[in-house]
Order: sequence, then C-alpha cells, then structure tokens
Amino acid sequence: MRPLVFLFPDARSDVGGNLAQMRFMRACTAVTRVHQAYYRARIAGQDHLGDWEAGRIPTDEEPIFVVHWGPDVAELVDRLQDRDVVYVAHSSGWGMKLPPRVPILCVSRHTLGYWGRHAPNSYLGLLPNIVAHPGPEPRGDRDIDVLVQARKSSRYLMDDLVPALQGRCRLTVLDGWVDDLGAYLRRSKVYLYDSVEHWIAVGATEGFGLPPLEAMAQGCVVFSSVNDALADYLDPGFNCRKIRVHSPDYDVAAILRAVSGDAPPVPGAEAFAPYSRAAVERRLQVLLADVADFFAATAGQGSPIGDLWAHRPASALQRIRRAAKVLALG
Repeated sequence: MRPLVFLFPDARSDVGGNLAQMRFMRACTAVTRVHQAYYRARIAGQDHLGDWEAGRIPTDEEPIFVVHWGPDVAELVDRLQDRDVVYVAHSSGWGMKLPPRVPILCVSRHTLGYWGRHAPNSYLGLLPNIVAHPGPEPRGDRDIDVLVQARKSSRYLMDDLVPALQGRCRLTVLDGWVDDLGAYLRRSKVYLYDSVEHWIAVGATEGFGLPPLEAMAQGCVVFSSVNDALADYLDPGFNCRKIRVHSPDYDVAAILRAVSGDAPPVPGAEAFAPYSRAAVERRLQVLLADVADFFAATAGQGSPIGDLWAHRPASALQRIRRAAKVLALG
C-alpha cells in the first residue's frame, strides 16, 4: 500500500477537525505507512508540505496526500494537481468544486449524499469517525447535571436556556476548546448541543457531529439539534431529545426531567460498533486498496465522464430567483 501524507494547516486550526483526522491517521498505521505534514507556517521538528514538494523527504514510493480542512481543500487540490490527493470530508457546503481525479472519503451519510450530488463522477466512500465506547459510569454518581460547550453553541442555547437553567440544576459551561472533553462527559448527566445556528452562519453543514456521539458513548443523555449529519445517528425520543422545541419553557422542563431520570435510555455498546477503531480499520483496508487501484487505473487515462452540471439549463425556479436577485441589486 502506498504511504499517506496527512496535511494539517497548523497545530491549532480547527482543533475539532484535526482531532478526528488524527484518529484516522493513527488508524491508517494499521494499513500502511503514514506521515504528517503542515502547510502553513513551519513548525520546528515537523514536516512541511514544501519539503515534500521539493523532494527533500526521502521516500521509495510516491505518497498519496490526504486533505481534510474544508476552507483550504480547493487551494490544496490545485497546488497538488500533479500529485495523487484524497479528500476526507468532515463537513460539506464549502462551495468548492472538486475534479474527479480526487477521491472523496465521507465521514457521514449526510456528507456522502452531498458529494453524491455535487461530485457525481468522483470515487466516493463512507469512512465514519472513530468513537470509543468505554462503558458509561453510573449516572447517579455524576456531579454535573447539565454540561454545555460554548463552542459552536447557538445564541438560543447560551442566552436563553443557560440562564433559565442556572440555579435550578448543577450546570457547567465550558468556554473554548477542551482537550479532554471525555473527562467532563463522564461526570455529566445531560449534554446540550445546538450547532444549527453556527453552521448556517458559516454557510456549511455539520459533517459528523462528534461531541454528541461521544457524549452518548460516555453515558450522557443528549439534547441536540438534529441538523445535517447529526440525523445520521440521533433518534429523538429513542436515544436523545431534540433541543429548540416550541419554547424555552418546554426545553427547560424536558432537560430538568432528564436530569431526574426521565429520558430515553443511553445506547449500549452495540450502537457504537460502526465507529470503533477495529471497524474503521476494516473499512480502511477496503477503501485505501480501492483508492490505490483508482489512481493506478486512471493515470494517463483519457477524458473523464462529462460534467453533469456544466451544460444543464437553469430551471424555471432558478431563473426566477436569479431575476429577483438582479432586480434587488438594481
């Protein structure tokens, strides 16, 4: 199997996405040789993409470069146009158009469906994130009733629900990135996650939603928005509760009932089997072999399938919308 070079912007950019990518990188070591490189500022003691491009890093086989951070993917694909590149898609909606020479490995069915529509001529595969299931601690021993992360949380959650819950339960709000979220989750009964407003503001979509799944794995009752890829695994009423239902009063009452034990059962270990490292490594064996065959088969090959979107006439609704925009600007 050809070696892989995982590319990261820098040590701290989008730490959530970097964490998931680091887990993939470690899992890939069971399949092939793996390298890590940065492509922004140089970091002492670390490989840089420029070193690979200049041939300063010795290798006996041309590597496959792995990109993942949505805002930079199009630029990196263009920069590496003479190299083999794989995109691990953690989110979608960044507005980029990828050539069919770039295979796309999607972390959720939501993202897989997105690229099935927007890259119909590309190689696509499903490669879920890795989530460990250590087994929940007894819920009665937890000293945090409700846990909230400020990161990616909506104004509704922070400005309405948090003040309404303060003084009525043991509430903890984490401001900023936490290196070991699991330590807090193991102490918490309920975890609140509402990311829909964040992703609307960014203009992209939740590609996987790692924190709510990790919270369930640690035995928390999850209240969450069910936007985008969160709908891959969240099932309101059966393994979670939906947040933002009708009014703050409704949500607060439901959260306090869950603190008292009136909540859907926490999923067992079997629900997390597809996200285990062993399961992901088995998928990697198949997908990376497919990707290597893809690059070998398409090297120097003729014209790809015609672009589905290139000559498609605009629908009547699209024409009306465009005309409305022109009139609004005028």
